[in-house]
Amino acid sequence: MAQSAAEARQEVEQARRGVEQELDNFGTAARAAVDIPAKVRRNPVRTVGLAGGAAFLLLGGPKRLAKAAEARFFPKRAERVPTVLPRDVEATINRLEPEERRKVHAHLERDFAAYLRKEHPEEPANARRSLWRTYDILVGIVGVAAGRELVRKLFEIPKEVRIDEIEDETEAVAKASSKVAEAKSGK
Repeated sequence: MAQSAAEARQEVEQARRGVEQELDNFGTAARAAVDIPAKVRRNPVRTVGLAGGAAFLLLGGPKRLAKAAEARFFPKRAERVPTVLPRDVEATINRLEPEERRKVHAHLERDFAAYLRKEHPEEPANARRSLWRTYDILVGIVGVAAGRELVRKLFEIPKEVRIDEIEDETEAVAKASSKVAEAKSGK
């Protein structure tokens, strides 16, 4: 009975040491994961690239880039002021004198916008609107996944830290094995 109690105490002590070692390893890994300056010193291009890519995705860069490309390649479409009046009505208004044109256009815009809000709460679907909705959905899904991956890589534990942990653990196991061997030979 005495020997089993001593063995139980020894196992509890080993478990405590194991937990302490795990906590030390966890603390080291956590410090290494958030130590951005050290990551920049070790691998500056990769770290800056990951941080920049994550920021680009999180700040809506792809959509801004697509809108800028649309403005560059289709300037008339991008500069066009959105209007709610039908084309035929616009053509008729454009035949009026410039002074009257502004007044009539503003009045019809207000009335027609009120009518559309009442009768048609949402703009009818068209190719451009469908394209942007599809783009938003796809970029949202892909962007979130890519952003998550970039942030994970940015905060991953460097290999050097993991190698140091493995070496420390190997040394601890070797010391424990030698103590166990000494204890067995001493009995």
